[in-house]
Amino acid sequence: MSDTPRTELMVERAPIGLRTNVAFEQSCDLCRQLERELNEANKTISLQHELMTTAEKRGVDKAKEELNEAKDRIKRLEEAGDKMEKRLHLRKNISDQFVYKGDAESVENWNKAKEAKP
Repeated sequence: MSDTPRTELMVERAPIGLRTNVAFEQSCDLCRQLERELNEANKTISLQHELMTTAEKRGVDKAKEELNEAKDRIKRLEEAGDKMEKRLHLRKNISDQFVYKGDAESVENWNKAKEAKP
């Protein structure tokens, strides 16, 4: 198979008398060269498009990964905060008052922070 099928088709369809014309031959050579360059340019564009699509997909995948990591971290922080809150309440129940002045405020701030989820 030819690497310049469009030009070859044009040459085949040309009248026989025209094929022997020097100017026609030169034009055909130029057409072959341009068709090869066009094919190479199309391959390059196709590769660039494929690379951009792959890069975009990787960007999306990376963003999803970072989002999942953030969600996991939030979950761990909430679990740790809930454990601390239980300890403060346990300590309050034993003595019927918060041991430290800031304990009640800490529990209140923790509950507000958990409510502020988007």
